Amino acid sequence: MILEKKAVLDRLENDVELYDEICELFKSEGPDLFRKLDFAVQAQDLGQATRLAHSLKSTAANIGAMEMSSCARSAEMAGRCGNLCELRETLPHLEKMLGAVLAELG
Repeated sequence: MILEKKAVLDRLENDVELYDEICELFKSEGPDLFRKLDFAVQAQDLGQATRLAHSLKSTAANIGAMEMSSCARSAEMAGRCGNLCELRETLPHLEKMLGAVLAELG
């Protein structure tokens, strides 16, 4: 399951309009966050990469993309541990998850 929509709607007291707004925000911000994360990793800016991974983790969780959020969390933790190589290794899977989530959102 790519999106755990029901769980998010439960937290939002079934406010479908709000969920749709959050999803639209994700569709515009998610790819940009990933591009910035990728750039920060290429620039070896561990602090910025860690912050961006954290933002991507939270943004994904807000729409119920829990697998993507978990992957972004792994990237964040690698950054917090100072492991740029490990953080870099999470990017292909994170990019794949981003694509799947965006496809699911339409």
